[in-house]
Amino acid sequence: MFQDYVLFPHLNVERNVAFGLQMQGLDGAHTNARVRECLAQVGLAGFESREVQTLSGGEQQRVALARALAPKPRLLMLDEPLGALDRSLRERLLVEMRQVLRGARQTALVVTHDQEEAFGLADRIVVLDAGRVLQEGEPQSVYGHPASADVARFLGLTNLLPGTPEAGGIRTALGLVPLAVPTVPHPTVLLRPEAARLDGSGTFTLDAILRQRTFRGPTCILEVEAGGLRLTFEVPSIAALPPEGTRLKLSFDPQAAFQVLP
Repeated sequence: MFQDYVLFPHLNVERNVAFGLQMQGLDGAHTNARVRECLAQVGLAGFESREVQTLSGGEQQRVALARALAPKPRLLMLDEPLGALDRSLRERLLVEMRQVLRGARQTALVVTHDQEEAFGLADRIVVLDAGRVLQEGEPQSVYGHPASADVARFLGLTNLLPGTPEAGGIRTALGLVPLAVPTVPHPTVLLRPEAARLDGSGTFTLDAILRQRTFRGPTCILEVEAGGLRLTFEVPSIAALPPEGTRLKLSFDPQAAFQVLP
């Protein structure tokens, strides 16, 4: 399934979906039944006679998915399947596509540069760099425990602190982080962006200057300066925040907020 769908403009929905079945030499009755089944799977029952040029982007994406599923491939390959859609439609179809693939028990290989899309679709994630596998595992495991600083950066986890082991923890630009001392001489410490608290409930505190805040609906992205570093955090948008350029205090649970990377 291609990023831009590559539907045949001279064929209607039914004939687009039937194309692979006709290439397999299936007879008309079996082809028609399979086309109806696949269109029902993607929520387009009754669209058989529609011209593809009259469909919305989301409907065209579903037709392309139905066409790819129709021949019952052993492996379905999808290239940036939601990249051409706007954000709200992409988020809705992300859930629907996962349901369709699972309902069809279809093995699929999805290539995407969108981390949220990968997490939402996949049962397993493979992070590749120049043909090398950097990490592989379940989405929650990969996000929760990146195998290296390179993987963390790719996942959008950019709060990476050079550290030096010493008695009681790891010394960073933010102070001594009370973590188990690793065997490597120069570890990198990841400070998770979602772990910041504004209520002072954590045992590790950080005085910072709020440089920028970006409203994202349910969350607010904070860019702060502390210890000579620029750090990014994500907090609920209902939180009371000072104006940009003023100081604020963030707190963290060290065991949940900090991770040592090789």
